[in-house]
Amino acid sequence: MKCKKELDERQLLQRGNVFQHGILLFFVLVLANAFLKEEGVVWAEGMHENLLIAWAVIALCLGEFAIRDIYPMGGGMSVLYIVEGAAGLLLCGLCTFHGVTGREPLLAGHTLTRNGAQLIQGAIMVALLLVFVGKKLYNYKRGDEDEA
Repeated sequence: MKCKKELDERQLLQRGNVFQHGILLFFVLVLANAFLKEEGVVWAEGMHENLLIAWAVIALCLGEFAIRDIYPMGGGMSVLYIVEGAAGLLLCGLCTFHGVTGREPLLAGHTLTRNGAQLIQGAIMVALLLVFVGKKLYNYKRGDEDEA
């Protein structure tokens, strides 16, 4: 019997395509960030520029994995999406609370603060959970339609 973690040839090819898309997005975002820095534009404070670029690439790859039903870790990917979504909800809640109470603003001038960047990261994490759950529901409903 085949292990659930093993992918067939089509899935391996699709996984390679997902990683290719992630690398291309990474280079485009790093290049755009470099051009912005060269012009003196700072769009997020400190290391949060780099963290948001990394989260954009992670979101693209994990989102494509969910949409294409490619789970390199088998059932363990479900736990990853659920824990990540829960952490994202917590992060969004905390950042919103800090922003609403005025403890830490989301923007300082035209620059994202730490709180604003973390709110975006939390939203990305929640969006990945929603994509995962949406795809599971779509597959479930499509399976019901196929049986009817």
